[in-house]
Amino acid sequence: MRISCRLSEIVGDLRAVMGEVAELLSGFSDDEVLEVMAAVETVGRVVSAGQVRVAGEVAVRSRSELGDEGLSRAQNFTSPLKLVAHVTGVSARESKARLELGRRMRGAMLLGGGEGPVPFPSVASALNEGGLGVEAAAVIVRQCGELAQRGCGVDVVASAEQTLVDETLTRGLSADQTAKLAIRLREILDPDGAEPRDELHQQQRSLTIAQASDGMIRGKFALTPEQGGIWLASIQAMQSPRVTGPRFLSEDEAMAEFATADTRTQAQKNADTITELLARAAGSPDMPRINGATTTVNVHITLDDLEAGRGVGWIDGVDEPVPASTVAQLRCHSPLAATVFGDRGEVLHHGKTKRLFTAAQNRALAARDGGCVWPDCDRPPSYCETHHADEWVSPDHPPGRTDIDNGVLLCHFHHSHLHKSAWRLVMREGVPHIVPPRWIDITQTPIPTTRRPTARPQHYAA
Repeated sequence: MRISCRLSEIVGDLRAVMGEVAELLSGFSDDEVLEVMAAVETVGRVVSAGQVRVAGEVAVRSRSELGDEGLSRAQNFTSPLKLVAHVTGVSARESKARLELGRRMRGAMLLGGGEGPVPFPSVASALNEGGLGVEAAAVIVRQCGELAQRGCGVDVVASAEQTLVDETLTRGLSADQTAKLAIRLREILDPDGAEPRDELHQQQRSLTIAQASDGMIRGKFALTPEQGGIWLASIQAMQSPRVTGPRFLSEDEAMAEFATADTRTQAQKNADTITELLARAAGSPDMPRINGATTTVNVHITLDDLEAGRGVGWIDGVDEPVPASTVAQLRCHSPLAATVFGDRGEVLHHGKTKRLFTAAQNRALAARDGGCVWPDCDRPPSYCETHHADEWVSPDHPPGRTDIDNGVLLCHFHHSHLHKSAWRLVMREGVPHIVPPRWIDITQTPIPTTRRPTARPQHYAA
């Protein structure tokens, strides 16, 4: 076919040009790199417009009323999505996006078999010229389609389409910015549409959680805008850094700060934050009680493993075991009540008895430590857990007293990190010190750490 041959020739020429770009790119100036990027993007947009157009034709020729004579079934595919994915090699998600946009961009089928007027001419023109990206085009088509479904007039929809295209092109908006603009314009043109959309959102909200084969608890969720706002605001509030003044660090302090830096990814921080929120809520006095007891995490572990700090524990309702360090952390402090069972089902220790620090002791620790004592951690006392510097093992175990000179405040993350890592925490004259691993400090010199406002600098001379 002539067009296929021409396209093959273009592909050959494009390969040659991109080969030159690859050879010369490192020698380009910054402006030249950006200029080439823009040119390549225009080429990509023209190609993407063709992909959408062809996919739309495949969709029309595979419509259900054609039955087995439709294109996809005639090619032994159960759906046009599978046909597009097979021919192009793209994912099912990308195939679906191309088919949906191509179907919406194509004119309606007329009785005589011809194609009706293009429903979104401004989008089609900008898309074919390479000025408008496929993502932005999909946003405009979807929002304008919703306006039409809501009963807005043809002139209103056409005006909205033209406005969004013009704003995107003249202001150089990204697809995300176009989406935000489209929502604002939609609310201006159809202010009564918010209520039915909210009803749909309420029906679509969901949260599913299950244990995966790898032992992780995985799930997915869909939140209404209101629920999402609460989640986002809560996460941002708990993750916002403290506002502090200028700090002048000694060489030792700078090394300690580098060694104790938080290396979590943002996704990991989000997971830890939500877990912390749930744990705090579960321990709240306002939470529902079961037979008068607060939310309880039951952990099964043998007495030998518990006292030796080895082996694993089993949490009720979770098939994957947890290491002894996690059991020790739950026993050390938890806003949940952690009940530890022996191998015969007997209760070994319960998380809300003599082992835990009292409210008065926690207030004293809050005044002394000012929050999590780990260097540069900004968690206030209300977000911290109480850790025994000398571990509390059993009532007849000599060390590990539940006294304020043996207690220290740590946030959930650093509490867990301390139990699982080579770092240690000790008390020196009533002040918590962290002891780095030998690979960080061969002498393992304890580093004093506290956030109390009356604490003197480490090298302060009286």
